[in-house]
This record gives sequence, structure tokens and C-alpha cells, in this order.
Amino acid sequence: MKKITIICISLAAFVVVALAAVYNESNFSSRGRMYQPAPEGHLIGQDNGSGGGLHHPGEDCGTCHRVGGRAESHLFTMAGTLYEDRSARSVVKQGEVIMEDWDGNIISMTSNEVGNFWTYSPVASDPYTVSNYHGHEPFVPMYVEDEEGNLLEPADPDSSNTWHYKTWIRNGNAYRPMASIAGVGGSSARNRMSCNMHHGGVAHRAGGLWVGKGSTLTSYPASGLSYQKHAYPILRSKCSPCHIPGKAKTSVNTKTALPEFGVDSTCIDYSGGLDLMTYEGSTVKVPKLGDDGKPIPNEFDTYSKIGVLGVVNTNASEQSALLLKTVSGGTQHAGGVFWNDSSLDYIALRQWIAEGALEN
Repeated sequence: MKKITIICISLAAFVVVALAAVYNESNFSSRGRMYQPAPEGHLIGQDNGSGGGLHHPGEDCGTCHRVGGRAESHLFTMAGTLYEDRSARSVVKQGEVIMEDWDGNIISMTSNEVGNFWTYSPVASDPYTVSNYHGHEPFVPMYVEDEEGNLLEPADPDSSNTWHYKTWIRNGNAYRPMASIAGVGGSSARNRMSCNMHHGGVAHRAGGLWVGKGSTLTSYPASGLSYQKHAYPILRSKCSPCHIPGKAKTSVNTKTALPEFGVDSTCIDYSGGLDLMTYEGSTVKVPKLGDDGKPIPNEFDTYSKIGVLGVVNTNASEQSALLLKTVSGGTQHAGGVFWNDSSLDYIALRQWIAEGALEN
């Protein structure tokens, strides 16, 4: 059986600057790779697909580049369009899309003059893959073990659900990685590549991915900053992929991420208990799900998170956790660096905090 699939990327994820362990299969998980910087030492663009590829930027490549599609003769393993920001206002030319798979293979693609990128390179299979229903229960191992936990039968390597990877995107000195390790997987007609495909927030672009160095708004006033007009748009643009109300955990898609591992599960709460979409914080009740994936009547999980007000310091705005965690040279942040102290977004947030961090 051929290893063929088509995915168009929409990522909203972390930028990572902290050191990570040397790659090995045992730590290839959302927790193990959380601080992994973008791989180096490979030839940039080494896995670019052939052809011009100037058509349909931002659209879902899987519409045509799939089995039974109009472009069945060109079956991509990864494809999409790279933009400068989440609103998809302009494309990135010669940006790099880097993927590392379960075997540690590096796939590197570069975007062309309309922002498109694609590859035919295979993605390695994780023998301990667990299937899930849109990232939640029921969790079903796709492998077989004996009573001692020895692997008897690995997950089917021809199933795209088992092709696990992490992705980074780079534009000059700026780069953003995927929040989690995920499987290509999805429907046989049009495969998808993780929750980021749906929750990237890149306007209406089904094949959109973004990495930006510019500011959220084109300009900000020198004083009189508004939470609604200035601060919140920055937070919405930069932070909403992770710091949201409610449940924010990576999917169970490999053995070590199963709930039975408890506190040692390799799943991560990528919000860190922080909701930057609300000023004072949030409490959300989410129905618990049974093994069949359906809500259990009258049973809920409650997720309480601190809001923007909990990470600002109006007496010393530069010392606000909101800024220390995101500025170049600041404290360690799993989400990485978004700006330096001369960036317009940083200056605007610092000024808003210094003016009292008002909910105005």
C-alpha cells in the first residue's frame, strides 16, 4: 500500500528558544519536544517539490492533490501557503517550513513567490500510535502488546494517522513551532494535520500558515492606550492559539500520552493555566466524555485560569510576566520570543501596562 496523503497547514503554535534534549524516539512527544528549537544543519529547501506551484495560494491543497482528485498524479505529503500574519494580509517568500518526523528525519521546504510550499517526502510511522476522536475519547491503541507490555504488532505504517511529526516555520530570525507532536492522519479523502489545521485563525485560508516579524497594528498612540483597541488585538493575534479559556491539552496520539500514565503523561496543557483572551480570567465547565466519546450526563471538568490582569505589573511594566516571557532576552517561555524591546507591539503593551493596565 502506498504512503500517500495530502495536508494543508494551518499552524498556531509556540516559538521555542530553550534547549531541548538530543532527539530520540523515547522523548518524541508533546512534552519531550516542548522546548525543542528548530533543527539546524540541513539544506534549506532540500525537500521542495518540483514544478512552479503558483496557483491557488491559501486554498486547501487536498481538494485536488488527493486520491481521486484532479491532481491525483501529484500526491503531496505536506503542502500549504505561508503568510506574514494571522490575517493572511501578505505572503512570505522564501520562508522555511521544517518538519521532523518520528525517526528524526528532517524535511525542509521553502515558500515560493506566492507563498506556496509542498513536498512528496515520506513521513515516518510511530509504532505506538493511539487513535482518537478529534483529540479526545475514545482512545484506541493501533498497536498490540502482550501482558508484559512487549510490542507484538506495531501500528500500521501505511496509515497516515501513524505518521508523527513536529513542524517549525521560519522567516529570517523569526520562527514558530507547532504546539504538539501530531499525526498526519484524517479522512481518506482529505487528510489533516492536527488541531492546528482548524484552530490556526488564518482568516478563511484553509491552507494557511503564518510567521511574522511585524506589528499587529500599523501604529499605536504614544499615550492613552486602550485595552480594547490596542492591547487585546495584540493578545488575540499572538497568544490566542494557546492561552484560551477551557481545556487546552495536546491530543492523545501516542502510547505515553494515554491518561493511564497520569501525571507522567506526555500530554501538555499548552495554556499553562493562563487565559489571555479575558481580562480577569475565566472558569469553564466542560462535560466529561465516556469511552464512547459522548458526554456523561451531569459530569463536568472545571478549568479555572488567571487572565491578563494576573500577569501585568503596573508599577514596573517591563517586569510584567506578560512581557518578560515574550521579549528577546527575557525569562524562559514555552511559547518563546515574539518581539524585542523596540518592537511596536511590545512598546504598546508596555505603555498600556504603565498607564494602569485599564480595561478601557
